Amino acid sequence: MNLPERKPVIAINTRHWIPGRMEGIGRYEMNIAVELSRLHPEVEFHWLFDRRPPAEILKPENVTLHVVFPPARLPILIYLWYEWAVPLLLKKINANLFLSADNINSLRCKCPTITVIHDIGFEHAPADMPDQYSRFYKEKTPKFIAKATRVVTVSQFSKSDIIEAYQTPSEKINIVGNGVADMFAPLTQNKISEIRNALTGGRPYFFVLGSLHPRKNLRKTIEAYLLFRTEFGSEYPLVISGRPLWNDPKMIKLLNDTSYSNDIIFTGYLNDQDVANTMGAAFSLLFMSTWEGFGVPVIEAFACGVPVIGSNISAIPEVAGDSALLVSPASVDDVSAAMKRLVTDEILRQELVSKGLLSAQKHSWKNSAIDMWKVIESVLH
Repeated sequence: MNLPERKPVIAINTRHWIPGRMEGIGRYEMNIAVELSRLHPEVEFHWLFDRRPPAEILKPENVTLHVVFPPARLPILIYLWYEWAVPLLLKKINANLFLSADNINSLRCKCPTITVIHDIGFEHAPADMPDQYSRFYKEKTPKFIAKATRVVTVSQFSKSDIIEAYQTPSEKINIVGNGVADMFAPLTQNKISEIRNALTGGRPYFFVLGSLHPRKNLRKTIEAYLLFRTEFGSEYPLVISGRPLWNDPKMIKLLNDTSYSNDIIFTGYLNDQDVANTMGAAFSLLFMSTWEGFGVPVIEAFACGVPVIGSNISAIPEVAGDSALLVSPASVDDVSAAMKRLVTDEILRQELVSKGLLSAQKHSWKNSAIDMWKVIESVLH
């Protein structure tokens, strides 16, 4: 009698999938896990959380959820989670593969691993994160990469950076970029008016999206906005969305000293649908980050039909191509001038909208999952 062939067992790290607190890594984990599970019902998937999973999860039938103790939020707890708790679970479920998409790998697990390194910004600007985390990543990342059966990153820029920093063989690294959720799409004019009325009294606005982290370059962005207001006289507000991760006393002083502070609106953290709505009603996205492995807000703005003024360094030119106005994030004058160009040149603005919509079509989470499956197949076979 022929026994049925055993289904592949794939464990996916989903510990950053935390509604109300998700940033880019959490969305990557969530969307890759969901799409892989939908595309491959022949596989037994296990999603690994470090706290109670979101109550609203609608998991496919081929998925088992696990809460793996302890919640890994400090380096010592991260160590315990990846090096003790996760290997024990992987052994228990007899996993064929562990996919970890949050820049961290398990060094003690016995099965093959794929680790996603989104970027290595900590190598270039270690001061942009608390010292204990900077030291953790600088020490551990070369080991995570060496341990991995395959390494995935999100752009050619990040791949080249990893190769240069750690002498990783190019053939060991695959690129699986980010996607755009379906909720990011052009809004009707009525919806745009509704959102603008609620946020800015009906005025079109520039939008900044992302955790309020030093590399997001928020202070320079605000300085550029203030110069734009002073020199051009436009009354477009600046709407800023994101969860504060670090305090910046200089930025606080900047906000306290300006007469335009009432037109700089902080929304706090927004859920995905509110982000899509706020993005879709914006006049333009300002994305002046000094370091990105990809730059997801750029393609989300494109999908909404919103033009982008973006940084001309790191991975952003690769992702944006000629569909955005790219300027130096260090130059307040250049950013301000780009804002003025968009306000005064409607032909340019519409050209960027059209190019952005076409560019966004290349990025879907389904396509990202298809690319990830090719990497998984190369490991399983």
